[in-house]
Amino acid sequence: MKQFNLLSKFARQVLIAAAVLVSRVNLLPANISPLGSFGFFGNPVLYGASIVLFDLFIKGLYPGFWLTYLGFACYPLFGRVAGKNLGVWWYWYDHSVEKLLLCYLLAVPFYARTLVGDLLFGYGYLVVKNFSAIKVKIGTLFTAASPVIH
Repeated sequence: MKQFNLLSKFARQVLIAAAVLVSRVNLLPANISPLGSFGFFGNPVLYGASIVLFDLFIKGLYPGFWLTYLGFACYPLFGRVAGKNLGVWWYWYDHSVEKLLLCYLLAVPFYARTLVGDLLFGYGYLVVKNFSAIKVKIGTLFTAASPVIH
């Protein structure tokens, strides 16, 4: 039975990774994506594979992609312990403090969307991941609240 549970957990992770990969094909508004949430909560190997496969086969690589990947790598690291905007500034702006501040200022609307996506899909991911435990707790609440008929 334990082997089935491990396989089932891995199968769920693979399905989630596939959904994350598909979600990046312009199905959602800009920067609203389950990618960060999957990186924070999910399997780091599948997370990395979904990013690399998408970029290699669908979007292609671009100047400074390695800085974006460095930002993506932070999600699993922070997820285990509890911006890619610098790369945008480095490759597309003059290297000055004023342009750095301008770059970050112009990124604020995108960060708000990224935060919405991370929160929405992060909690969604936790609900899916803990569905069995949630179902048991909800069942217990309804059982305790229902009147007993003798």
